[in-house]
Amino acid sequence: MSTSHHPFYMAELVWPQVEKYLQSRQDVIVPVGSTEQHGPTGLLGIDFLSSFKIALEVGAQTQTLVSPPLPFGMALHHMAFPGTISLTPVTYIQVLNEIFRSLTQHGFKKIWVINGHGGNIAPLTTAFCEFLDRDQKTEFQLINWWHLPEVTEYEQKVFGDLNGFHATCGEVSLTQYTHTAAYQQIPKLDLKEAGPAKTRWPLSPIEFRQHFPDGRMGSQPNLASPEHGKIIFDKAVQAITRKMTA
Repeated sequence: MSTSHHPFYMAELVWPQVEKYLQSRQDVIVPVGSTEQHGPTGLLGIDFLSSFKIALEVGAQTQTLVSPPLPFGMALHHMAFPGTISLTPVTYIQVLNEIFRSLTQHGFKKIWVINGHGGNIAPLTTAFCEFLDRDQKTEFQLINWWHLPEVTEYEQKVFGDLNGFHATCGEVSLTQYTHTAAYQQIPKLDLKEAGPAKTRWPLSPIEFRQHFPDGRMGSQPNLASPEHGKIIFDKAVQAITRKMTA
């Protein structure tokens, strides 16, 4: 993956460039995710790293501004694993509302949220509802990239049920492609079967670790590969680009 300058990444622009963009465009992409355990072989930052990389490529293809990613989400159920950093639902909703308020105050009217973490879905939709109760002119579109049919069909074809529900083969593959160097520092492990992923929900952090001792939920990420990751990345980017240009 290239580390070169992205002309539509807001953090690498100066304010007059954003002001000029707003003269003809009022849409923006906001990538969100989480910093949380992804089993013993998946990066802690998978959720925001994946959504951010996808957002940057979609932004380049659609010439849409991309905000800096929000790296923290609602991940309280993972707090029994060191390295996880979570916001409470109330705090997360408040942070989202203030991000949205900042963007709309400058003139953005359509916000595409590319999300990489399942625990964010409920507070995200709640934040949308709260914001729209005060501002009925803003349009929100939530895209959970791993739920895209193009992605799920491919993952089912190549991983089947071993994709699992957390620390999945798909998300590990995608970041093996986008962050290859980071995975070179992770020791190879002979991961056993992860056990059943279906359980009552929600679980407390302690219950979660008891039920899923190494953090995986029914997944076998040893099946992951950068080659699968590139295909999944491209499918996600293409699907979102089509949505945004339809």
